[in-house]
Amino acid sequence: MNLQLDDKVVVITGGAGSLGSAAARSFLEEGAMVAMADLPAKSNCQAVTALLTEYPKRAAFIEMDLCLESSIQEAVELILRKFGVINVIVHNAATFHFAPVSEWVQPDPLAHHFQVGLRGPLQLMRIIWKRCPAALQGSVVIISSIAGHVGEPDAFAYTPIKAAQKGLTLSCAQEMASQGGWAVCVSPGHIWSDIHKSRAAAAGLNREAYEATMPNIQTTLYGRFMETEEIARWIVVAASPLGKVMTGQDLHATLGVEAGGFHRNYKTVFPS
Repeated sequence: MNLQLDDKVVVITGGAGSLGSAAARSFLEEGAMVAMADLPAKSNCQAVTALLTEYPKRAAFIEMDLCLESSIQEAVELILRKFGVINVIVHNAATFHFAPVSEWVQPDPLAHHFQVGLRGPLQLMRIIWKRCPAALQGSVVIISSIAGHVGEPDAFAYTPIKAAQKGLTLSCAQEMASQGGWAVCVSPGHIWSDIHKSRAAAAGLNREAYEATMPNIQTTLYGRFMETEEIARWIVVAASPLGKVMTGQDLHATLGVEAGGFHRNYKTVFPS
């Protein structure tokens, strides 16, 4: 299937992370040019180095801190200087804070989630659309989460922002429609990410044993984590012209949590 992404320029925030780099690889395989935007400390991570080596002319790492408008501005200028245009924006960067709200201390975790998940992405789009109006004719893909529609324990900072990102998608879809652009939200379920790999290793468990101990994983219909590549492909489809018909929509890729995963072990017949 030709997704018509040859030579399209894609900006991915959180581009050095497990999902961001998987999405970068999928876009590159479709012929796109990709700017992986992330914090300076991520520039030498293995996934980034591998992609830069494999795709030296079409991949780039761009330093960007979504908490600093000056950093966003500088990053956009660098991307435009290198590639000349921006066609696709993928808002993938995220931060994670899970704790009972009664235990919060300053600085406020919600403020940081707001900056990384909403304010920073909005500033990025504002700057890109001002400097490169052609981006309004392309696509925006916002990576939310299952937590934004079913909730998660102790996620008082994470869940509200993930829910709000769905509203941001609607505003983007309306803003871009007159120019022919589109915006799609992708809400993954539980991904086999680096953080879970490290937790499993620390517990001395292989993946299968770790999954068996995780109640949230047992709420999926298949009782497993998803691979980053599984979500990455949906991100690419949403960003491609095929995604245009889904503008404003929230794609749930959760291995069946909402289809009854929470209740698959629920018993309706009991011994007398």
